[in-house]
Amino acid sequence: MATFSFSSSGPQAALDQAVTADDAAGIATALATGAKFDARGPHGLTPLMAAVDRQKLRAVTTLLGAGADPNASADDGASPVSLAVENYRIEPVGRQIMMAVFQAGGRPDTRRPNGDPVLMKFVNLHDCDGVRLMKSLGADLGARDRGGDPVITKAATGMDWDVVWCLVELGARFDYENGGARQPLSRSLANKAPSRSSPLFAYKEKVWQRLREAGIALPPLSN
Repeated sequence: MATFSFSSSGPQAALDQAVTADDAAGIATALATGAKFDARGPHGLTPLMAAVDRQKLRAVTTLLGAGADPNASADDGASPVSLAVENYRIEPVGRQIMMAVFQAGGRPDTRRPNGDPVLMKFVNLHDCDGVRLMKSLGADLGARDRGGDPVITKAATGMDWDVVWCLVELGARFDYENGGARQPLSRSLANKAPSRSSPLFAYKEKVWQRLREAGIALPPLSN
């Protein structure tokens, strides 16, 4: 992310310096003397985006408490939500920052700059606890990726059967046999990967069984 800076002096510069220092008192002082918590810097960045990207927890919570917008969007489509989700595994405060942004009203169906829903971050990392968290926050499990495919069929195409099963368990729609996705689950299930020795095969088998129970005609698994 580009450096967030308005000028070399004045309240807005003081705010940037306080964000960089993770100085809650300094942020409060800068705001009291005229700095704007939702002012735009280079590339449409806001102080909150800078705080999230720099992993400054005190700065994030102070700015949110002052009214900073967790759903503001930069010129490239980045937002406090997308930045928080991208960085949620960074120790020691990544997850705390992400939760602070969501608790302040960050939208769980926010899109990443590449057009994918932020849910895809958890899907790509096989983080089923993260997927469950997003469901609890109100994320749409039927969201579509930047190519227009449902997240669940995208995960199946990648043979991420643990995530597919997690989505099924959480109530995501899975029947795309008659349209709505470029590759329905039946086609991914027909793929020989993974082998029966893979830990992912047990999840693939569960998905296969669930689809059969739903009345979807499927051939036996091929391996």
